Amino acid sequence: MGTWKRFEWMPGNGTRYDLIYSGDGSTNLIAWMKFGGSGGRLMLFTDFLHYSYIMEKMQVNIADAVGILKFLELQGHSVGYPSVDAIYETCVGEPVLRELQ
Repeated sequence: MGTWKRFEWMPGNGTRYDLIYSGDGSTNLIAWMKFGGSGGRLMLFTDFLHYSYIMEKMQVNIADAVGILKFLELQGHSVGYPSVDAIYETCVGEPVLRELQ
C-alpha cells in the first residue's frame, strides 16, 4: 500500500467527507473520518467497488456510498452506481476536492 493522503471532499450532495486515501493499484484504502476527524469507517479494496459493497462494509447509507464512490472514481477506480430509479440524495452541486495537511 502506498503513502496515504487526507482530503476534504464535497461531491455536491450536501455532505463534506473527511477522507483518507491510499492507493497503488493492488491494495487500496479508503477511510471516512466520520466522527469529527478523529475516527470513522475504513475499508481495503483492490479496484472495483459497488455501492452496495461500500454500504455493507462501511455501514453507510446509499447517498454516502455514492459520495465516496465519486471520490474513488476521480482517483481512477472502477465503480458501480445505483440504478437510475434508486431514491437517494444525489450529487447535483459542483464538487470540491481539497487536499488536507
